[in-house]
Amino acid sequence: MKHLPKEQTDLLMQIISTHYPSQQILHISDLENDLHEALYDFTKEKDFEYDLKTIESRLPEESLKDTHTGFTVEALDLSAKGYNKHAKKYENIFVTLEPERLTRYLDTFFKKSYRIMKNAAVIAVIVPKGSPAKEKIEAQLEKDYFVALNTIDIFDDYDVITAKKMHGWGAYSVGF
Repeated sequence: MKHLPKEQTDLLMQIISTHYPSQQILHISDLENDLHEALYDFTKEKDFEYDLKTIESRLPEESLKDTHTGFTVEALDLSAKGYNKHAKKYENIFVTLEPERLTRYLDTFFKKSYRIMKNAAVIAVIVPKGSPAKEKIEAQLEKDYFVALNTIDIFDDYDVITAKKMHGWGAYSVGF
């Protein structure tokens, strides 16, 4: 598992608005890096809800559940019809999947994510620097009606691609 320095993850946490209470954060991960630990600590401190969905049934330590009442963790099948079993909508979605895995599901991944995001929510996709998948991910985000696309250079080894869901844009194209 790749360690992400705290000072860099602290900068990334700044994209989460702290002006509103009871925010809901989703993290879809293959646990190849330790961003889930930084998100866990941040959401616990702010009393936000944090849903970690991991692929291939890889789950982090069970002890994390005991100390953060707003934390849930479960396995996720990327080929599932949807990524949400309930009506919860998220203010932020963080994606830390290997680019090869993400590009296999690129045609549907962002559409499924779009459906579970609140209006003006932010999605952050973290990809290794120099990955050829970066351009494909950016193109797919634009195709699936995400706006305000940016690349943030926070990490030494990763680029952070961020985009926003805007109210009503593309609603019919993503399956509403």
